[in-house]
Amino acid sequence: MPVVELLLTGFTFATDQGRLGFSTVALVRGQRLILVDTGPMGRRELLLNALQRRGLTPDAISMVVLTHAHWDHTQNVDLFPKATFLLHPAEIDYARNPKPTDWATARYFVDTLRGRQVREVTEGEEIEPGVRILETPGHTKGHISLLVETPGGPVVIAGDAVGDAYAALQGKPYLIFWDEEAAVSSVRKILSRARTLYPGHDRPFRLQEGRVEYLEGDTGIRLFGNLGWPYGDAQVTLGPLVPPRQVTVVR
Repeated sequence: MPVVELLLTGFTFATDQGRLGFSTVALVRGQRLILVDTGPMGRRELLLNALQRRGLTPDAISMVVLTHAHWDHTQNVDLFPKATFLLHPAEIDYARNPKPTDWATARYFVDTLRGRQVREVTEGEEIEPGVRILETPGHTKGHISLLVETPGGPVVIAGDAVGDAYAALQGKPYLIFWDEEAAVSSVRKILSRARTLYPGHDRPFRLQEGRVEYLEGDTGIRLFGNLGWPYGDAQVTLGPLVPPRQVTVVR
């Protein structure tokens, strides 16, 4: 049976100077090696190191499932020249002409796939024994998640359909670019299939009678920067808090 490994923990930050999005990157080990999302360019070295620690190179990856076309999930596609990239056809179509208010879908995204092996996938398709596609739109038009039947039970690699534990508890992702009703429906669908989730911007967790049990992953992040003369370098360490999150629907 396939197993799921966390390569990179997902984080998201909003600052007065813009958003910093670091998506979860997961590996499914079955008959083949399947990567789910690639993360942004700024995490490229971390991704390569995570593969190397497992004795892997990018050429070992047979498939890359892109949950959706947002920049923070897709910028490292060029690292995997031998992989087939799996996306929903609605996401590819939308990415050619995204809404003007969708600041997360790069207008050049489809161009990054040119010359690569691309395969369109839809609901229920088994891409590997025990690994199936779930259509989970709402956050974006053609968002997909992955249902993996592991030895420990079903796991959903949810992308931003369930971006974090708060989204699972409140039944709605905190950021919606396409359709609010579809987003709510997708959360219900995911939770009906599995209680162990790998979210797009949080640590993997299990829901136990309405409580969140985190399984693994980094719990903090250090930020470094240079504030210029005469202030010099700055460093801050951020750890988890538990405030409620506000849902944002991008019109």
